[in-house]
Amino acid sequence: MNAPAQTRRTFGNGGGPSARDLLDQGERLGQDVAALAAGVRQAASGWEALLRQRLERHPYSTLAAAMSVGYVLGGGVPTLLLRSLIGWGGRLAVEQAIARLALSARPEPSAPRGF
Repeated sequence: MNAPAQTRRTFGNGGGPSARDLLDQGERLGQDVAALAAGVRQAASGWEALLRQRLERHPYSTLAAAMSVGYVLGGGVPTLLLRSLIGWGGRLAVEQAIARLALSARPEPSAPRGF
């Protein structure tokens, strides 16, 4: 005998999910959001502990770094200067990467043979 077919209530033109499916998805979404919030809280407390420890060990350098980041994020650096610095740093990084690649690709000199 054939198994009874499952009946689903649908809305609209009959092609959408049932109300039960939507409720289940909503519950799963709520659980995922709660897990994400817990992860964010854990990461934030870890960063807070790290920054607090750094501030206790090196207070002046930590405050100087925080002020520098705030200045840059606040728009204190002119766009042209920032663009130039990023371009210069990028070219320097590419140049060093190419030099390292060239050194690693160079064959090792053979050991001198004894007489």
